[in-house]
Amino acid sequence: MSYEYSEDALIEQATEDVLKELGWKVVTAWQNESFGEKGLLGRDNKTEVVLERYLLAALKRLNPDLPDLAYSRAIEKLVQHEADKTIAQQNKTKYQFLKNGVEVSFVNAEGKSQKKTLKIFDFKDYRNNDFLAVRQLEVSGELHNRRPDVVGFVNGIPLVFFELKSHANDLRSAYDDNFKDYKDTIPHLFYHNAFVILSNGTDAKIGTITSPYKYFLDWKRITEEGEGIVSLDTMLRGTCAPENLMDIFENFLLYDESNGNIIKLMAKNHQFIGVNKVLDNVENIEDLEGKLGVYWHTQGSGKTYSMVFLCEKIHRKFGGSYTFLIVVDRTELENQAYDTFSGVGVVTNKNVIAGKKKGVTGRDHLRELLSENHRYVFSLIHKFSIDPNLETEYPLITDRKNIIVISDEAHRTQGGKYARNMRFFGLPHASYLGFTGTPIIKDEEEVTKNIFGEYVSVYDFKRAIEDEATLPLKYLNRGEKLNIENPALDEQMAEILEEEDLDEDQQKKLAYLFKKEYPILTSESRLRAIAKDLVWHFNERGYQGKAMFVALDKPTAVRMYDFVMEYWPEYLAELEQRISKAKDSQEELELQRKYNLVKSTEVGVVISSEQNEIDKFKKMNLEIEPHRRKMVERNLEKEFKNEENPFRLAIVCAMWITGFDAPCVSTVYLDKPIKGHTLMQTIARANRVYDDEKENGLIVDYGNVYQQLEKAYAIYGEGQKGKGSDDGKKDTKPFEQLKAMAAEIKKAIEEVETMLKEEDFSLTTLIEATAMGKIAAVNNGANAVCRNDESRAKFEIAARNVFRKYKALFPEKEARQFTKHYNAIDAIYNKLNQKTKSADVTAIIMKLQSVVNDSIVIDTVSEPVNIAIDLSNLDADALRKAFEKVQRKNELVYDLNKAVVNKLEQMLKENPLRMDFYDRYKEIVEAYNNGKSEAELKRSFEQLTAFVQTLSKEEKRAFTENLDEPTLSIFDLLIQNKELTKAEREQVKKVAKDTLEKLQNEKLNIPNWKESREMKAGIKTTIYDQLLWLPENKYTDEEVSLKSLAVYQHVYSYAYF
Repeated sequence: MSYEYSEDALIEQATEDVLKELGWKVVTAWQNESFGEKGLLGRDNKTEVVLERYLLAALKRLNPDLPDLAYSRAIEKLVQHEADKTIAQQNKTKYQFLKNGVEVSFVNAEGKSQKKTLKIFDFKDYRNNDFLAVRQLEVSGELHNRRPDVVGFVNGIPLVFFELKSHANDLRSAYDDNFKDYKDTIPHLFYHNAFVILSNGTDAKIGTITSPYKYFLDWKRITEEGEGIVSLDTMLRGTCAPENLMDIFENFLLYDESNGNIIKLMAKNHQFIGVNKVLDNVENIEDLEGKLGVYWHTQGSGKTYSMVFLCEKIHRKFGGSYTFLIVVDRTELENQAYDTFSGVGVVTNKNVIAGKKKGVTGRDHLRELLSENHRYVFSLIHKFSIDPNLETEYPLITDRKNIIVISDEAHRTQGGKYARNMRFFGLPHASYLGFTGTPIIKDEEEVTKNIFGEYVSVYDFKRAIEDEATLPLKYLNRGEKLNIENPALDEQMAEILEEEDLDEDQQKKLAYLFKKEYPILTSESRLRAIAKDLVWHFNERGYQGKAMFVALDKPTAVRMYDFVMEYWPEYLAELEQRISKAKDSQEELELQRKYNLVKSTEVGVVISSEQNEIDKFKKMNLEIEPHRRKMVERNLEKEFKNEENPFRLAIVCAMWITGFDAPCVSTVYLDKPIKGHTLMQTIARANRVYDDEKENGLIVDYGNVYQQLEKAYAIYGEGQKGKGSDDGKKDTKPFEQLKAMAAEIKKAIEEVETMLKEEDFSLTTLIEATAMGKIAAVNNGANAVCRNDESRAKFEIAARNVFRKYKALFPEKEARQFTKHYNAIDAIYNKLNQKTKSADVTAIIMKLQSVVNDSIVIDTVSEPVNIAIDLSNLDADALRKAFEKVQRKNELVYDLNKAVVNKLEQMLKENPLRMDFYDRYKEIVEAYNNGKSEAELKRSFEQLTAFVQTLSKEEKRAFTENLDEPTLSIFDLLIQNKELTKAEREQVKKVAKDTLEKLQNEKLNIPNWKESREMKAGIKTTIYDQLLWLPENKYTDEEVSLKSLAVYQHVYSYAYF
């Protein structure tokens, strides 16, 4: 099969077809690109990634009537590489130029010095830009050449990078094997990049240059109402339609530097759609009388970043000197909101947090801030409370109209009383937008509609899980297993307990309501039972994410810490015993790793401070001082969010249970009677997407909150859409019993078993084999899986699915029934992924020859002795016979295929004219991947061994031509498409030798010659002058010019010259 009809090419063609339909021009550069100003793309050489011809045309169109110097200086700034900067740093610098324009200085027609900012893109009319997609564009880096599948250029700027694989390949391989390699070898291609698309035709994901694979996400919808389809087609239409691409580039990219490194963020699909729906309302802000709507996007979906995207786009598109007042209901949420805005650089001054100014009240400071020209102000909703002893009505703060208030859950505080004060008295002419992670219920409908209006965008719990924007939650009741006493708690208690700092009246009311239940819930025997179980469960979990324990109140949190630390050494002692009784070294090493992790783990208490707390805690025989010192002297929030930090278990009671985003948290332990909105917020601490192994979040219940969970979802569930009733769908929950995962594991294992059966291998055979038999069975399983790239990729994906689900259920007893199957699949998986040296062609062929020589049947492809072998002169019949005797043929062909790839890549680096070998290899490997039968496998082996012979003969050609590799590559360029006599060939050889020698002695030894226009021009001249010595009767003047350009391009692109 030719490359034209291969899976890779067909997916590229499908991409081309959709892009053309969207208004792009598409060209294929490979084997079609000529260089120079009038070449296909106007590139001077292969290192160029900005198409200056298209860029210059755009600059002149968007910034007319300027001197040529202005345009050339703008281009210089855009193509300049800054030394010692990372890709992310370069990308951020270029993004500012591309978004805001490039300032240049020049002398105008009147002879006066002038400064002007030149536009690169037309952001008013997105389609008034030039959209060009280039397939198979060869790009040269410092040491390597690479050929990306498709690069999308806008006005000559490479904004979109496409990595397209055949459906046989897992998308993860597109990231690991290709995208990461491109960033290492041709980093300058990504200095201007907006985003990266990975696809195998079926799946498609999008991310940025800094995104780890886990944050490459789907783009499933064009509209919010759409059902959601994962496909390359939807991805292209959603992100590469000119108006969407330019909107994303202009308004939906951020650079977060809050952790020291630059993280480039791109809006998720639901954020892009949701923010633009709000923008539609802002356009009609007068007609809507300040009611911009309610933005309900579930917890974990990135609401605060959505706020940033929204506010910045309104500033950019509408002007109007808007001030955004961000209102929240907790101090830690206020700080988190500010940190998010400051992390991406849109605010830089903490003075914009109302209440931070000494000597004035929080209300007066807010009035002062809103009287000034701030783009952003942050405030607690409590600034809109009144003292009933001093005032009957909240006073006017400002009557400005150009204020947009964004309320993040704050409208719920005090039943909406503070929000009404804000809306109708304090800021009566402002516009209002409500952000919430849970929908509005019946009790909140009236105040919500009066302040904000109707829903403007909805992204509920269920849809977020379907889109993999958040993870599903599993529920485990360990209170029942411990048989601990959990008295029934009424609604009033749960409501009061939502507040961490109770006033005197609340404390009295709680004491009265709680006089029977509190002693039971805080009894030493009960807390000890929970603490011991917590220590064992936390450390025995299959997936070892961080965890939070939610205690009843502050004193209970400290007591729980004391009990946990008492039982921690007991668990370590038990681990030591298990290590001493380990059956083999592998088990011992695994247990030792666990021991080291447990021993290094830090447990911490995180609770808010209060007056006289040291004295209060001492009266209860508790020490708060060491915990408070830790909270004051260290940044515990930052440490807990850092996966590498040993602070892995946090004991809290109200802090961190809402608005706290730590994706590495996988488990929340509940022993506090909370309800409704707060309960939904609390369990969502565990639902953030994190790494490839995090299958779900886990809610471990010690306090029988299951009924409250069901009630909360009946009210706040996806079926409500704000109707406020409790008749919504109850069959869909944000959580399900953890033990139900047993069915998921069973199904995942069955998928692996079916897959292996298709390859004539039974997993049961491996499970039931003797210890000695297991070794051979594992080898046979690995061999079966290695039928081709597709079979291996399918197995590895399915195996990882089993691993994730098993670890999620472990250590529950329901997991034990699957342990043997898990271990068997894990053994095959590890066999495939052993860290061994890359297969070498000579090693494989020598092992085969030993089969012929010794008449033995081999079972492995092992390391050979170091003996020279002539791969160009192989005995095909002997190798065929040897192959027949090999038991694990799949593995051998798989290894041979990988070895040929390695050899071919090395040869292509040395001489790019060998690409015809690459095309021939693509045909062989396409047939190999499509083959299923033994006969087809044998044919693939024969084709690969024949190809090895051809490669080896080519490798010898430099020796037979009496040339070194660099000179041979120039010689090949010069004789390409030429019929020469022996004498003429010798003459061309001399020209090739002399040309390279002169360049190396006079030009190429000068440091950074590629950065100098003068040096590059001198090299071009030298090459042309040398090529004038080519045989005149065979090379016309025009051909000499073309060959000179080709040689210059080659010398410029390859580092070994």
